[in-house]
Amino acid sequence: MAKIKYTAKENKKLGTHSFYAAPVFNGKLSTEELLEEALDGKSVEPSIARAVIEEYMKAIKRNVLKGFRCELGTDFLTVYPNVSVSVKDTKDEKTGETIVATAKMLSAANAKSRIGCSVAAKFSAKFAQEVSWQKVDQSGAVIEEEDITQGNENVDGGGDNTAGSTPSGGTTTSGGDDDSDGLDKG
Repeated sequence: MAKIKYTAKENKKLGTHSFYAAPVFNGKLSTEELLEEALDGKSVEPSIARAVIEEYMKAIKRNVLKGFRCELGTDFLTVYPNVSVSVKDTKDEKTGETIVATAKMLSAANAKSRIGCSVAAKFSAKFAQEVSWQKVDQSGAVIEEEDITQGNENVDGGGDNTAGSTPSGGTTTSGGDDDSDGLDKG
């Protein structure tokens, strides 16, 4: 089992003395590189596989724009349209009275449209069982051997740091303002 490296980062949004584990990525694999690996030893022509994948992705984009949830692989990812907007009670500055928020006040005019993505619970569970983590410092030097997936009573959930839940029990992320690593910092 290969180890994925992670490092401790301070969560400045929550103030001092708040840290989270952030993976240290080995780079980014292109579609071409992944196709080469997937087709190694197979009789499918890479150009045909590439064309099919491109058309599949176009179909997903079209259907997400129509409001559908679309699977990316069986028991892997689901992408869907997502909207972020909310209203809450406020105080009238002139009278000091509370203006109670209502559903009628909610409007998509001020919303942020984004693509949501959920990870299938089955894949998340398999990943959690098979992954091994190795802590490194900012330079990449190994600090200590441990497995953060085993939990710790000092941490909320002990390593289960998901961004939300889907009706099927998977995890959700919808592109946040974090360090572009797709992780919820709790």
